[in-house]
Amino acid sequence: MPIDRPTLEAAIKASGGAEQPADQLDGLLAKLLALEATGRYGALLKGLAASNDKSNFLAQLLESTFAHQFEAVGMPLDYEVKQVADQTSSIDFMLKANTGDAVYFELRLLQQGKAVADDIAKQLADGNTYVAAMNGEDEQDEILRLQNIVLSKVESKGKPIKFVRTGDGVVNIVVVCISDILLGTPDVQDCLLATYGDPEVPAECRRDVFGLFQSLTAEYPEHIQKAAANFAHIKATVHAVLFLFKPQGAGVLDYSLQQVLVWNRSLTTNVQALPLAEQFAKALPVLEASQK
Repeated sequence: MPIDRPTLEAAIKASGGAEQPADQLDGLLAKLLALEATGRYGALLKGLAASNDKSNFLAQLLESTFAHQFEAVGMPLDYEVKQVADQTSSIDFMLKANTGDAVYFELRLLQQGKAVADDIAKQLADGNTYVAAMNGEDEQDEILRLQNIVLSKVESKGKPIKFVRTGDGVVNIVVVCISDILLGTPDVQDCLLATYGDPEVPAECRRDVFGLFQSLTAEYPEHIQKAAANFAHIKATVHAVLFLFKPQGAGVLDYSLQQVLVWNRSLTTNVQALPLAEQFAKALPVLEASQK
């Protein structure tokens, strides 16, 4: 079924969304039509058009926006690809990079934690405003939740589920949109905290977190040693985490994405990472520290 305005409006309504301004609908529809014209995103557009669940609709909206930003600058992506023929779970996107590498992107939209979301909804039901705050322990919980989401895209019960190839010519990247966590105030330091832990961030940003890509030393206590063991597979498999951000004040449907890219130093060198980072930045502008 071709994508059109009535189909898009029906999917929004079926997914529990409110009526959106005309400019938001028009902007999103233009992106979807551009994707449709490539002939490579039929499954994505079909899924979005048939959506009847808010979380699924928002996830497919993120995938569509991500794909469009690459396509708009002349970087075609392949959708739902496999690294080996008998792989049971496909990877969202593959880019044939200028370096010759096959870059695999697996996306995830991370929404506000349920407890916080429920509290905000209750306050709004009681009035027109809400008040929410997080202490250091709450922020630690959010970073640990972020780490678990990244891990869940790579393995299940210790078994690889997405990235099953490494080595020359293959670059595996988990992509996670984090705009809604930490009460909508995540920043560059949170990205570094999730990937490299407390030593990588200023003292005031530390939350007793061991990072996904952090190096382990003998003096760390037992609970840190255990965490490091849980991260061993991702550290040996994933070359980077690409954190996505929506600009402040972005629309619900028609928005752009910015990024912070954190490389796994155990798997990559500057010689490999820098040209890839420069290419990605043409599609996804880099979020500067001063922007958050």
